[in-house]
Amino acid sequence: MDFPFAHRQRVRFGETDLQGVVYYANYLLFAEVGRVAYLRELGIVYERDLLAHGIDFTIGEARVRYHAPLRFDDEYDIKVRVGEIRHSSWAFDYAIDRADGTHCADASTIQVMLDRSTGRPTRIPEGMRERLVAASARAGRPAR
Repeated sequence: MDFPFAHRQRVRFGETDLQGVVYYANYLLFAEVGRVAYLRELGIVYERDLLAHGIDFTIGEARVRYHAPLRFDDEYDIKVRVGEIRHSSWAFDYAIDRADGTHCADASTIQVMLDRSTGRPTRIPEGMRERLVAASARAGRPAR
């Protein structure tokens, strides 16, 4: 399966640890940067499409598997694709690769749609679901 979206970044000094490599928890921050950029690319605007309708999402699960280190000033790409789509949640898969092509980490998150007034899970709005399904199809996943 392909990653239809990539967002280029550069490692900042404050993201590294005493060994000079990116601190492990920062890969989840990198996933967030990629997630927000990809949602924007899909035409999903947080304020307009979620908050204005009384909904939001939270991260229900996050996973990272490390393969090679990133170091200060390395350029890297956060690649993102839509994973499994359910009634009130969907997954994003991430590949974090140095600009030289070295694969550094795999990550995934599960976003859970919430009703802001109750804090309880709610269905993904149909327009957003359609965009996620279309993006999933572009990544080589079957439409749901």
